[in-house]
Amino acid sequence: MSAAALKERLRADLKAAMRERKTADVAVLRTLIAAIDNAEAHPIEQFQERLRQRSLADPIGEVPRRELDASTLDAVLEAEAKSRLAAAGDYERGGRSADADRLRQEAALITSYRA
Repeated sequence: MSAAALKERLRADLKAAMRERKTADVAVLRTLIAAIDNAEAHPIEQFQERLRQRSLADPIGEVPRRELDASTLDAVLEAEAKSRLAAAGDYERGGRSADADRLRQEAALITSYRA
């Protein structure tokens, strides 16, 4: 699945979650969209010289987003899920099982979008 198709699916699911007032799902879906947007951005180091010379409203600083391949997109989703599972383990060890369960549910939602 392409990044554009996945983001379109995420946005549709976000609208549905907002309508159904599923606040936990809304937060996760917004985070996933942002994570994909961040992955599509070019590293700023490539353009520092170009941006240094930029004047106000000069479009020279505009750069199209990167196209993510399926493996990169899967890696972004995997990283989001893994971070939640790691935090869930920490919460579990700290005696906060409700928070750990919430993070595991978030990780399961993220995993459902992996190809």
